[in-house]
Formats: sequence, C-alpha cells, structure tokens
Amino acid sequence: MTRDEVVRMLSGRAGENFAGEMARRVVAADAVAALYAVATDPAAALPRPLREKVAFRSAYVLERLYFRCPERFMPHAERFCERDFAAASGMGVRRCFGKVMADLLRRFRPSDEAAERIAEAAAEWLADLSSPVAVKVRAFEVLERCRDRVAWVDGAWSDLLDLFARNATPGITCRLRRLQEKNC
Repeated sequence: MTRDEVVRMLSGRAGENFAGEMARRVVAADAVAALYAVATDPAAALPRPLREKVAFRSAYVLERLYFRCPERFMPHAERFCERDFAAASGMGVRRCFGKVMADLLRRFRPSDEAAERIAEAAAEWLADLSSPVAVKVRAFEVLERCRDRVAWVDGAWSDLLDLFARNATPGITCRLRRLQEKNC
C-alpha cells in the first residue's frame, strides 16, 4: 500500500469502525510507514478541506493502530518524539497525537531535547484558548508525564494545574479529581 493509496482510502466515505478497519488494513499491508507519513505530513497538493480531512483521519487511524499494536508504531517513536508531535496542527490531529504521546511516554524515553519540545508543545496546546477540552486533557496528561524529565514542568506544575482548572469544564474537573485521587 503506497502513500497515495492510503490518502485515497482516507478520502473516501467513512463507515462504521472506520479507524479500526483502516488500522487493520494498514497493518495487514505492512503500510504503517505510509500511514505515518500521511499523518505527519498530509499531501500539500490536496485541496485544503480534503487535506484537513485526510490529516485528521490519518491521525485517528494512527492512534487506533498504536493502541492495538504499539510494536508496529515503535519504529516511528523517536521521530514522533523528536519532531512530529510538536509539529501537529489541527485540533483533531493534536487530540490524537496527544493521546498517543501520553501513553508513549510510559514506554519510550525520548532524548532530553525531545522531551523539552514535547513539553513546550503540550503547554502551548493547554494555554491555547481555542483548544477543545479533549486537546487540553491530552496536553495535560503529556505534561504530567514530562514532570520527571523536564525541570520547568515540575517547577511550574502548580501554575499548570491552575491554568488547567481555570474555567474548567466537567471533563476537566473530572480529570483533575482523578489526578488528585492518584496523588493521595
């Protein structure tokens, strides 16, 4: 399966269990690298609405693939940490990438420089007023996992908690409650 074939499949109609089925097909075709390339750099030649659709769908399929068979994602883990996570644009892509990164930081230890970039990107996403709740929650989870690796995150933790709690939605309030229970 080539990059162009992945783009065509992502551009089509999405049926029930779209992401799960696409992830299965990508793994079966040994095309994880092609999917990863589309998710991290959608075809610039596509018209903007289609490019955004393909970007989100590819990130969603990559997320599904990561949680179903993380070993297939791991060859891309270093690049994801070094460059592609922080470069994510589009709120849907950020939500998917944030979910992957929050889990990946439990399995993979990026370089100190990469951890710094990851934390900076997550802090920006958290502070961005246009970020939806799901993006903020994932960004906060990433920051939580960066506390022991990035000094400024640990030093600013109480401020980050305050920022996260400001104008908290029920979803954020629930996440904060779980965090407090975990730290008790």
